[in-house]
Amino acid sequence: MKNKMEQKQTKKRRKILLIDDDVDFAYLNKVFLESKGYQVIISYDGEEGIKRARQTKPDLVILDVMMSRMTEGFDVARELKADEELNNIPIIMLTAIRKKEKLPWTFEPDDTWLPVNRFLEKPISLEKLLEEIEKIIK
Repeated sequence: MKNKMEQKQTKKRRKILLIDDDVDFAYLNKVFLESKGYQVIISYDGEEGIKRARQTKPDLVILDVMMSRMTEGFDVARELKADEELNNIPIIMLTAIRKKEKLPWTFEPDDTWLPVNRFLEKPISLEKLLEEIEKIIK
């Protein structure tokens, strides 16, 4: 019979793909989430993120909206959901687009324009992001 330490080491770590062009934000979240037992893979743009999703089949994608293009994250979310092998992977979308562009409305997930599980505003605390992740994949 395995002891708790051995069980913990053999337990599969949940894999998160973080797609965000903000190097500091990505690194900070990677370090924090790995300290909580997650495996974190970083991609710094949407094209690389889609390739990484196909290669690694993550348990969750955390996706920024504004990267090299203002709506790149929306396009990535729709492409992931259109792919039969990836469309069941939950997506948390993070953005500061409302503040940066002074948009008067909020975004809500839907099946066409914003096919994500959660839409969260940046800045977001590490603890709040962890809470949202655990609602989806724990």
